[in-house]
Amino acid sequence: MAVLLNLLGKKHTIAILHRFSCADDPLRFSDLEEMIDIAPNTLSNRLRELTEAGLLTRQSYDEIPPRVEYESTDKAQDLAPMFWYLGVWTDHHDLESST
Repeated sequence: MAVLLNLLGKKHTIAILHRFSCADDPLRFSDLEEMIDIAPNTLSNRLRELTEAGLLTRQSYDEIPPRVEYESTDKAQDLAPMFWYLGVWTDHHDLESST
């Protein structure tokens, strides 16, 4: 549990996983940059960490320009209900209007 909490506690990790839980298709680095206000080096680090943890897969395509896509694994999709519960909790406690 501590390993998961350490990973999820890093800035932007939950936002990245949430985007993948809502995505029907693989996402590219540029897709995530547009969706999340995040520095490119931080996004690169988080994607690497999530891939190493087995929560994302990385697929490179031998094309010009190079193309890399990321997709959530079953392991990451098992976390998807957490986002639903966090949304319910946020609504219940009216956090959206207090920020």
